[in-house]
Amino acid sequence: MLVARGVGPVDLAVAAGEVVALLGPSLTGKTTLMNVLAGWSRPASGTVTWLGSDVVPPWSTLAVVPQDIALIEELTVGENISLGHGGRTSVPPDHPVVARLDVGHLWTRGGYEISVGERQRTMVARALVGEPAILLADEPVAHQDALRAEVVLALLRERADAGAAVVVATREPEIAALADRTLEL
Repeated sequence: MLVARGVGPVDLAVAAGEVVALLGPSLTGKTTLMNVLAGWSRPASGTVTWLGSDVVPPWSTLAVVPQDIALIEELTVGENISLGHGGRTSVPPDHPVVARLDVGHLWTRGGYEISVGERQRTMVARALVGEPAILLADEPVAHQDALRAEVVLALLRERADAGAAVVVATREPEIAALADRTLEL
C-alpha cells in the first residue's frame, strides 16, 4: 500500500491491486506529486509511507516510469531494462514484457539510438520486469500510438491485478477512465 497524508491538499491511499489515476491538465502538480510519491522530493507538509514504512523502498519494490525520458544513454536497451532487476540479473530480450512492448529487437542499441516512443517503452519494461509492489507511471503513453498505448495500459492493469499498487498520472480522461479511482488535480 502507498499512503500520502496531508501532502499539500492531497490525501491518497492506494491499495495493493488498485490503479489510481491522477488526472489534470499541465501544471496542476501531477509530476510534483509523483516525485513525492517516488521519494525523489520531500513534501512541504504531510507524510508518505510505502508498505507501512516511511523509508523509500528499493527499486525491486517501487518502480517509476518518469515523464521525462530517463534512460542511461551509455547503456544498451537490454542493460537499461535489466536495471529493473537491480542490474544484477540480465533480462532476456524474449522476456514476455519486453516482447509485448516490442523492444527486444533493440536489445543491443544504445538509449540514444532509438526513438522517443521506443525509449518510453524501454522505461516501462524496466519498471515492470522487476514485478514491483508499487508502480508509479507519469504520462506513460504520451509518446505512443493508440495500439502501443493499449499494450502499456494493459500491462499496468496486469501489474495491479498481480497485487501491485499502481498510480498513473495523466491529462487524458480516456486513460484515467481505465483506473479503479481517479483523483482530479
